[in-house]
Amino acid sequence: MAEAARKGLTAVNTIKTIIAELKKVDKSFTPASAQYKFLTEQMRADQVTTRRYSKAENESESVAKLYLSYIQGTRRLNELQDRYKGGEKTVEESAKLVGLKLPERKY
Repeated sequence: MAEAARKGLTAVNTIKTIIAELKKVDKSFTPASAQYKFLTEQMRADQVTTRRYSKAENESESVAKLYLSYIQGTRRLNELQDRYKGGEKTVEESAKLVGLKLPERKY
């Protein structure tokens, strides 16, 4: 019984973290939004399904953690791309950054 309660607690924590991540990415993600309602409905439906049908142990929790990892990674990627965007540098600009000078071209 205690094991089931612990599993339920970790699943709830995972869902809470997913919701927090989605709020960081989408400011319109609120308890009134359709996405929020869908997520909570799926969480409730999964609790019933897990009890009725013999899914692999912790299957839904594993999927939720995988989804959490995906949205966290996507958010971090977007943050890094925004931070470091600016286009590529030319060979001359790159050489100057490291203190080198390219030889003069003779046409």
